[in-house]
Amino acid sequence: MSILILAFAIILAVMSLTQKNTVAAVLAFVLMMFSLGIYYILLGEKLLGLFQIFVYTGGIVVLTLFGVTVVGSKFPEFKIRPWAMTVVSVVIIGLLIIPFLLPNISYAGKVIPLKDQVKIFTDFYSLIAIFMGVVGASILYGSIRMLHTLKYGKE
Repeated sequence: MSILILAFAIILAVMSLTQKNTVAAVLAFVLMMFSLGIYYILLGEKLLGLFQIFVYTGGIVVLTLFGVTVVGSKFPEFKIRPWAMTVVSVVIIGLLIIPFLLPNISYAGKVIPLKDQVKIFTDFYSLIAIFMGVVGASILYGSIRMLHTLKYGKE
């Protein structure tokens, strides 16, 4: 169940960044943040999930909608940048390979087998990936809107 909610959140994150209609993009962003809160609650982190729902889904989205009403809602022209796609691809591939390249780490005089090290890393890897995904989506969303504002001014 939690994997479906996480996949739904990723789909909504992509939708929030690719929608040309600003209100639809913000609504996809709201649903993404809400589904991440539900995902945290299903992981057993109720406080983090409620914080995600109340602060990010409530507060940040209201501020975003207020900014959209003040600045305007015209979406900037999308241009394909091959260097950006290359950097994103290398980072994603790197993050997927890193858990399997960890050296043996001694723990209290005992050597932990590599498969257990990977398990330790992947237990926290999903939380780090979710956090970085939310931060990256928020920064990218804000950057696109700010570039639009700087380029076209207030409508």
